[in-house]
Formats: sequence, structure tokens, C-alpha cells
Amino acid sequence: MSEGLLCECRMPLIWRKAALDEATRQAMMREAALLLAAINQMESGHEIEAAGAENRRLDRLEAKLDLALHLLARALEPAAAVAPRPVNLSAEGAEWQDRDPPAEGVSVILEIRPSEALPLNLNLIAEALAPGENLARVRFTGLSEELNDALVQFVFRRHRQAIRARSG
Repeated sequence: MSEGLLCECRMPLIWRKAALDEATRQAMMREAALLLAAINQMESGHEIEAAGAENRRLDRLEAKLDLALHLLARALEPAAAVAPRPVNLSAEGAEWQDRDPPAEGVSVILEIRPSEALPLNLNLIAEALAPGENLARVRFTGLSEELNDALVQFVFRRHRQAIRARSG
């Protein structure tokens, strides 16, 4: 995880071992891409872009509507209460402090809550890397192009926000 762009976030995180069939894997990636795209659209609302302002507003509105429908569908599914913790997140993987990290090579589902404002967890499929002392490390596997693009945008924006916070 030392190469590439990463963001240091505080967010709820849990992991569990995974053995998924292809249909479940694809559905999980579609849901994750939808959630990240909506978060990216909503959080980038204050950023000025060269593209037409009206198109940006419509894109944000569409993302919010998509997310609202998704939230409605998941409303009856309660989210587990997990305390936020520091997570180093990149488009390639993640690492976090963990007393019992997954063993190297184990397939896992990493469940994080990327936005405090939204009551949804993002599930990412990963493979555990060699753990450090009380340090879990994973590499995301089999991400769709859409999910990878949304994850890159999310990490880049959070990294940029951290730089602005430190210099301002």
C-alpha cells in the first residue's frame, strides 16, 4: 500500500471471509459502484468544474435519486454499529489496525461506511496480503471498471480534501 494515491480516513470497518459465486460478486460490485458514484456526485457538488453548471446539477440530482431508491430498498436492513477507525484506503486496497487480521491469501469482504451522511456500507471484495503486527492489509480483486473509476475518484477527492485541511 505504499505506492499510489491513498487517503487516510476514519470510518467504520469490518471484514469477513468470503466465498462468493459470480452472480453475487457482480451484484456486490454494481451496488458498490452505485453507492460510490452517488457519494462522489454529492460530495463534489461544491467543486467548480469547467463543464456546464446545469449538467453538473442534473448529474448530482440523478445520483441522489438513484441513491434514494437504493436507500428505500435497503431501509429495513439495519446497519451494524461499528466504531470508526483509521483506514488507509487506495483504489488498489486498504490497511488498518487489527488485533486479528486475516491471513495472507484469504478472500474477504471489506465492509466500510465511506460517508457519515449515508447509512449504507460499501462492500468491497479483496484478498488479504501478508499482515503486519496488528495490521491488516488487503488488495481489492476483480473490481469492475465502473467501480474502480468511482473508487479512484473517491480516494482522489478525499486525498485532496486532506491536503486542503492541512494547508488551510
